[in-house]
Amino acid sequence: MNEKKPVNSSNLVIRNAVVDDVDTLRDVFRRASLTNEGVRELFAIHPEWLLWDDAMMPFTRVAVVDGRVVGFASLRPVDGFLELEDLFTDPDWMRQGVASALIEDIARRGMRVEVTANPYAIGFYESVGFAASGFANTQGGPAPRMHLDITRARP
Repeated sequence: MNEKKPVNSSNLVIRNAVVDDVDTLRDVFRRASLTNEGVRELFAIHPEWLLWDDAMMPFTRVAVVDGRVVGFASLRPVDGFLELEDLFTDPDWMRQGVASALIEDIARRGMRVEVTANPYAIGFYESVGFAASGFANTQGGPAPRMHLDITRARP
């Protein structure tokens, strides 16, 4: 594992994804997905769920520290709001502020953001300004729907 530096504005860059990022995004997606023990059984039944859809690349922002992609978020425009399809952090960089920085980047757009949240991530989403707005039926079962309250999101 590389030595971590605290993520801050001086060593974190958020930019649009490029074709050269695809393999890294797939790797981060897969490894980060497997960090939640509670969903590993579902992934064993549905290994195809561990494959990142690179069709999302035009809608993806990546977080980079010292030239290394350490996280990403994919947002799809939908009827006047943005649907947060992906928010993943490299497991080596979890709890270092990467996902929060990505949400701050998204909030700067000033648009409503909605997400079908992983139940294990509800606390995180609430901490960055998301509020519950119901449930959605997914292939993995019911999941919370949340929206970003732009007035509460971090500047």
